Amino acid sequence: MKTVRIAKIFIALIFLLYTQVLAKDINFEATVDRNKIGLGQSLQLGLAFDGSQNMPVPELSTVEGFQARYLGPSTRMSIINGQASSSVTYVYTLLPTKVGVFKIGPFRFQHNGNTYNSNTINIEVLEAAAPPQDQSSQEAQPQTKDLNERIFLTLQLKKNKVYFNEVIPVTIKLLVNRLGVRDIQFPQFNHDGFSVGEFGMPRQYQEVAGGINYEVIEFQAAIFGLKPGEFRIGPATMQCNLVVRRQTNRQSLASSDDFFNSDVFDNIFGGYQAYPMNLKSADIPVMVLPLPEENKPEGFLGALGVFDFQASVSPLEVKAGDPVTLKAVVAGQGNFNTVNLPRANLGNDFKVYEPQGKQDKDAKTFDEVLIPLNTSVKEIPAMSFSFFNTQTGLYETITRGPFPIKVIKPEKEEELKITEGKQPAHILIKEEKLGRDIIYIKDNPGELSKKQEFLYKNRLFLGFQVIPLLFYLLLAAMHARNRKLATDVKYARQLLAPRKAKAGILRAKGLLEQGSVREFYDTLFDVLQEYLGNKFHLPSKGITISIIDEQLKHKNIPEEILAKLRNTFSECDMVRYAASRLVEENMRNSLKSLEEVIDYLQRNKI
Repeated sequence: MKTVRIAKIFIALIFLLYTQVLAKDINFEATVDRNKIGLGQSLQLGLAFDGSQNMPVPELSTVEGFQARYLGPSTRMSIINGQASSSVTYVYTLLPTKVGVFKIGPFRFQHNGNTYNSNTINIEVLEAAAPPQDQSSQEAQPQTKDLNERIFLTLQLKKNKVYFNEVIPVTIKLLVNRLGVRDIQFPQFNHDGFSVGEFGMPRQYQEVAGGINYEVIEFQAAIFGLKPGEFRIGPATMQCNLVVRRQTNRQSLASSDDFFNSDVFDNIFGGYQAYPMNLKSADIPVMVLPLPEENKPEGFLGALGVFDFQASVSPLEVKAGDPVTLKAVVAGQGNFNTVNLPRANLGNDFKVYEPQGKQDKDAKTFDEVLIPLNTSVKEIPAMSFSFFNTQTGLYETITRGPFPIKVIKPEKEEELKITEGKQPAHILIKEEKLGRDIIYIKDNPGELSKKQEFLYKNRLFLGFQVIPLLFYLLLAAMHARNRKLATDVKYARQLLAPRKAKAGILRAKGLLEQGSVREFYDTLFDVLQEYLGNKFHLPSKGITISIIDEQLKHKNIPEEILAKLRNTFSECDMVRYAASRLVEENMRNSLKSLEEVIDYLQRNKI
């Protein structure tokens, strides 16, 4: 037993010595593709283990001044003079978040009881990269020293003290300064205690804030409080991709046969890469006040806002039993969900039908049918519309009417009496009401013709019987097609895709002739999103090149078509969200590429 124990200790010592020798043979080194970078650009960090390819991916700790994203591994093996060597490099993208000089590393990594320490690297982040010669005028603009000052999200309310059910607009702005942004999603925000309407179409414009010129994308929605109390609106969040230029020289990270050193990544998006951003705004406290009970009108039905009230009646002269239309219009600004038609005290002199309401943007119209039942009706009583003025904090009442009308007695139905003269006294006179048919005796039989053979023996007649059958089959086919379009959304979208794309291409050609570069690429991007969304049954506004690659990777599509699709996406993004200038030849090539992609997908029924 003692001998066995000594043998185990001896084997453990040999194994420990062997692992220590292996650990000494593994070199851990950190490298970057450049040491100077502009805010809004990216660099690549490589963590290389020379001497082994079996090292796991290091968990990168927080890097001060940067956001890090793991890309993937790169391996290398070589044999020189019979000596074999191998290495693995784990590649990360670093996106700077502020200006300054930062020290990266040393990185510390533990594996199998061994500790590996890397070297340190100094990185200088500048306010901006050197601008092209034709953009030198931008140097006079104040520079931002933090990425959060170059792209950020704001949440704004018109006021933070509102009444219960009072409508207020919420404005969410995405502000971007000299950065490329794409794949912008609609914002979301916390709205506990509030009802929120849908976002309208976003507006895009320029705005100067703090002496800095920003590109702004503005989203607006309307909210109103569901109950009194203290609440917080927000924070608002938004997802988008920051488009940064890719560094093409990666010799410091991998060898010439490295996958990451190939042209695959450089060709996608023309040397640009998308970096995901999760933006977040501040939240805003809101106080929702109850409506005051003091001076509340008796006929108040809950309307809140600033309104005007008008009412009219037509016609003004009717017969008893004929309808009269009462039209009431409430116009202004406020929560129209709380606006209802005030009811007049009509008594038993009218038959009243349920009013029909129609909602427009800034007005609500009611049509109510009234039927006076007797001639004693001289007027329709006055109507009073009460609302709470959210600007003054007071109740207001607008009264319209009364509306005088004239109700006349209906005339007796006229009757026509037909009698014969000099009839014997015992023969009763028959009265005929106007409107009954009177058949006269013909004194001329007209043209007579020979009786023909039976119709069912006539070939022409039999031939005509096929027409109803064909018409029925046509209607059945149309009904089946319409039913398929109504129930099979995917089929309907695929059928509609080329037609909409053709109309969009015609609009793009018109903008091309006008020389409207930005509008041209906006239209081109919309056509591309809508066509691909309809073609593959995806949400059109969320279409990105990564989503399309996922859809097309299992289909036998030539790389040439995929490259045209990627390049078209890239050019649209560069013009729409970055300061890029393309000549007419680029625009024509983009349009031609789009047409070729759509034509290929349609002809091959992808």
